[in-house]
Amino acid sequence: MIHKQLFYIHISFTYLLKTSLILLGAVMMLFGFAQSAIAMNSSVAMTQPIMVDTSGQKITNFHAGQQIGVESTLTNNGHSEQKFAYMVQVLGSNGETEYFESTSASMLPNQAFTTSQVWIPKNAGQYVIEVFVWNSLSSAIPLTNVSQIPVTVN
Repeated sequence: MIHKQLFYIHISFTYLLKTSLILLGAVMMLFGFAQSAIAMNSSVAMTQPIMVDTSGQKITNFHAGQQIGVESTLTNNGHSEQKFAYMVQVLGSNGETEYFESTSASMLPNQAFTTSQVWIPKNAGQYVIEVFVWNSLSSAIPLTNVSQIPVTVN
């Protein structure tokens, strides 16, 4: 009888251990995914994005239907050519993606590169613009941290 109880305790413990490891793995995967948005050891620097009009002038007031350029300057502080993808994502008030666009290019060592993406908001409201740089769209290795800018469109 004792062997049977120990057997069930062993099976229960094994099940609990496996379940705990699966949950731990899921948490670590989520944590790892969230952390992938943080650049590690990159030689690329990005200026804080600014909003510009069609002539390149900085703007601070926005309205629906307006062309809003989301502009940053990237600098390759490394010693070799660096490929990159500059991405702009606009999130609506519920966190849904309203807009996503990217530009891919490469920079020589010590080269600075000013780039932008144009977003045209369809509706008034609260938005968050996220700007980030990866080495490419396919491998998704972050080169910069994510910049987030809240925007009110009238």
